Amino acid sequence: MKKITVIVLAIFFALILSACAKQEKAVDIIEFISGTYSHRNFTAGNVSDEAIQKILTAGHQAASAGNQQHWHFTVIRNKELIDDIMQNVDEGNVLIVGLGPNESRFPQDIVVFDNALAMQNMFLAAQSLGLGTRMYMRPLENLNANLLSRLNAPENHRAIIILRIGQIADDVDAVTQPSPRHPLETRINFIE
Repeated sequence: MKKITVIVLAIFFALILSACAKQEKAVDIIEFISGTYSHRNFTAGNVSDEAIQKILTAGHQAASAGNQQHWHFTVIRNKELIDDIMQNVDEGNVLIVGLGPNESRFPQDIVVFDNALAMQNMFLAAQSLGLGTRMYMRPLENLNANLLSRLNAPENHRAIIILRIGQIADDVDAVTQPSPRHPLETRINFIE
């Protein structure tokens, strides 16, 4: 009987320790997210292939509607193509273009939503690796109208969002630091 009690107590304490570790991990994630922001102060410098692979894996692990995974990622390192898509991108920065099927059989709001979830994962993964990130939508019109064929995209796909990844300066200035948030209580309501 003592042996069973000891085993039960050991399992009980293991569960408590596991729950505490999960609680601590959750706090760390919330603190990390609170410290992220869209960078403006990029610098020249290459982003490693290993980092890009980790970032893409994080994007691919995103949730998606009905697990359809309505995304295709195009990684662009070619400086000439990058310059045709956007201006003032530092040498060594990488663009990841999230594309989705542009067909009537796929609701476009779901395609956009799936890409947004994947890009947010990549945004956070890149920042966890000490890289700068910023998402863009403004260049999409030109990209879809004039440059899509240069992306070797799957047939009937369109660009949904662009993620820029690059090295960042160690010092943070007033332009690149996190923007102040509106007070949370002004952005939520509860219905009970």
